[in-house]
Amino acid sequence: MRFFAFVSAILIAAIGVGAIAPDPDSACRCPNNCQHKLGDSCAFYQDGNVINGACVNGNGGLTCAT
Repeated sequence: MRFFAFVSAILIAAIGVGAIAPDPDSACRCPNNCQHKLGDSCAFYQDGNVINGACVNGNGGLTCAT
């Protein structure tokens, strides 16, 4: 049981690390965020800070905006 809890914690941490995109467009588009739809929450890095927003139409497709 402890092994399962340990493996689960590692997987959750690994998923969380990759959840922040390098730019607003990547936060809502393929290849890593193809499942995102209009209005979904998103996050990206800007000037070393994490910016949280929502996916909106713009810039030739979905993009993350605050």
